Amino acid sequence: MQLQRSDLIGGACAALALGLIAWLSLDSWAISRCEEILSATPAGEAGQVSPEQARCLKRQNQRPATEN
Repeated sequence: MQLQRSDLIGGACAALALGLIAWLSLDSWAISRCEEILSATPAGEAGQVSPEQARCLKRQNQRPATEN
């Protein structure tokens, strides 16, 4: 079997697609994990913010509240 140019291009596209899917999955997992961390804190309880909560709050504040 001989590899042709189109085979290499197809393989590269498949690898990029898998990488994109993995990155989006990890990003989605991080978002849901932050939601769990932030919802675990009782409402109205003001106190020290853990480093995990601080990272989640920073991440959450980077996203726009509403879409245009």
